[in-house]
Amino acid sequence: MATMYETIMDLPLFKGVGKDHVSQFLEKTPIMFCNYRDGEIISTPGEEVKMIKFIISGEVKICNTLESLDLTVVERSGSGRVLGADRLFGISTGYPFKIIAAGNTSIMQFKKEQYMNLLYSDRIYMLNFFNYLSLRAQRPTEAVSIFAEGDITGILRRMVAILTDPVAKEVSIEGTVGDLARYCGVDVDKLRNWITLIEGSGMVKREPGRLIIHSREKFLE
Repeated sequence: MATMYETIMDLPLFKGVGKDHVSQFLEKTPIMFCNYRDGEIISTPGEEVKMIKFIISGEVKICNTLESLDLTVVERSGSGRVLGADRLFGISTGYPFKIIAAGNTSIMQFKKEQYMNLLYSDRIYMLNFFNYLSLRAQRPTEAVSIFAEGDITGILRRMVAILTDPVAKEVSIEGTVGDLARYCGVDVDKLRNWITLIEGSGMVKREPGRLIIHSREKFLE
């Protein structure tokens, strides 16, 4: 079982740091560990991001709702996922999605001001942060460029590529067939035929009110 030092050193924004860095971080930074039970809400859309959060154990469901169509893209993510880092600065500093615990989940968090002190303390933290932000800033442009097809598959690939993170364990699209058909710009029968076809490939599983994409990576190939 990994030690706390090893767990922190494996987090995306701590990559490349040594045990001395972690020791200094733990000595100087008041960190909090919050435990959530299955179904508990961790954050809500619009809630101001004042803390940077890391999933230490368990999983969460990150729910992006397209309100005009009542569709929700849900991704499950586990240990190591960073929450809120890309909303600490800028014009929009509120969570764009709801985060819900999926089972017993432990989160390490500390304040924005403390993270700023960490960034100034060593260049490696700043480089990790810049890389983290750059990957997310580039993702929409790449998604539109790579998945330019106007068919159902291309449209849903763009949705998944933009709204979910590469580390997502599972992605699902929740909503009615009618709303999903309107999002794709097709009639309901055409969408149902597409669902039957892609479900037969084993890539997607249909359940009442949602489509489950087992592997984000394979769906985007």
